[in-house]
Amino acid sequence: MQIITPTQIDADQVAWEGALEPQAEMLKGAPARPRVTLGVPVWWPAADAVEGETGQPWSPPSADRSYTLVRLACTLHPPAEARTRYSEAMLRAYLRPHSAGAGRVVAHDLYPQRLTVEETGTIKIGLGPDLKFADALAVKLLEIGAEIEFPQVFPVVQGYGLGESRPYWRFAHHSGRPLLGCQSVYAVLDAPRAADGVRLTVELVATLETRFGPIRMGLPQEAHAHIQHAIGA
Repeated sequence: MQIITPTQIDADQVAWEGALEPQAEMLKGAPARPRVTLGVPVWWPAADAVEGETGQPWSPPSADRSYTLVRLACTLHPPAEARTRYSEAMLRAYLRPHSAGAGRVVAHDLYPQRLTVEETGTIKIGLGPDLKFADALAVKLLEIGAEIEFPQVFPVVQGYGLGESRPYWRFAHHSGRPLLGCQSVYAVLDAPRAADGVRLTVELVATLETRFGPIRMGLPQEAHAHIQHAIGA
């Protein structure tokens, strides 16, 4: 399977769009709240993603687990004031089983785990039969796997939480490139078969550098009804 990562969130794929709110009381006259967009998670059963066009049989890493490839996306829109910029942002995923008591859901693998400003542009990556992200050519030689075209928009991206239920990606500003635009990330979810799917909650927090100093922003209460999703159910 070949997956083309979009460079924007289409209108019919918007989960929530609006202004972040400060996580502490703001001073009078502070800059306008920044606008962000969260996309609806896109997902593929692992078997569909890695069997590819060859039709070769594929066996999951563990027979009693269920695996799903998920893409998350967010857009940081330009702040209203020219002197205000994003210094960092974090996109967080909270993973739970759809059926309570079924066991933990964790991140089997994440992409990216580390990208720097020197690696900008579109990158081709592969998802191998072990459901680990790797060099696209190496996966292609195995004849089982997925090829993903991945555009790096944010200058610095780091993923954390491998093997955990709360993975997240940190996006950082770089002096040569602003932290703006639409960025996608990928994860392979690892759930017990008894989970009957995954409950995924997506959260976004950001820090802005302003004339008042750094201000930490998060999603408002009104967004919470739009950031919870059912995956693989």
